[in-house]
Amino acid sequence: MNKLPFRTATMLTACSIALLAVACSFQTPTASLSGGSIAGARNPAAQATVYPFDAIVVTGQGSASAPSDVVRLSLAVSVTADTVADARETAAEAMTDVRASLKRRRILDSDIATSHFRIHPEYEYGPDGRKQIGYTVSNGLSVTVRDIDNAAPVIDDAIAAGGDHLVFNGLNFGFSNTTELEKAAREAAVDDMRDKASQLAVYSGRELGDLKVVSESDFGGPGVPFPAALTRAESADVETPISSGEIAVTVSISGVYELK
Repeated sequence: MNKLPFRTATMLTACSIALLAVACSFQTPTASLSGGSIAGARNPAAQATVYPFDAIVVTGQGSASAPSDVVRLSLAVSVTADTVADARETAAEAMTDVRASLKRRRILDSDIATSHFRIHPEYEYGPDGRKQIGYTVSNGLSVTVRDIDNAAPVIDDAIAAGGDHLVFNGLNFGFSNTTELEKAAREAAVDDMRDKASQLAVYSGRELGDLKVVSESDFGGPGVPFPAALTRAESADVETPISSGEIAVTVSISGVYELK
């Protein structure tokens, strides 16, 4: 009886184990279609690692838009002086005038919040190195305007009150209540999810089963940046033009359908 050398038998055994490992780790490839995928594909081993049934995993997107009814302003006063005391005092006077202008435009105290207060040294750089030339005090506000038509007068009055010390950092339009927009966007997202799942089922020659899992991600709408060219008013004779347009609230819904 012929016997294989010990080294040859060992190599054959190692190759057999390697082939078995590759075969056991094989899974059916996943098909995809713009936000959807098919898992399982009648492969019991693959199904056990994901769901106990062949499944379609899809994500639907939905949005609803409307004109914004709130605008949030970010502004500040910034003053540089030889001493901290002088810079602080001048900044305090300018901010007091800015706040008074907001009150004249019927902005509520609850809609005016300090966003920052900073003090830092100022330097100039020359051949002899760095030299301190003073201090800067910056005092910032976050202001909510609940009447869009009042936004332009509020901005112009604040600029006039703050003068050359006024820094306008920008604005964002939004909504005081997004409940109804969320509902409409959510409905559109579910419809989109179901449509994608139906397409995947048809394209794969299968039937779409019941929805087994559904989840929603956070919703939100993009802010509208304030044009840089309008951050300072050169004259009070012409009102700063402000347009809110429409803003969309977007919802993303993910679901797992059984594939028959």
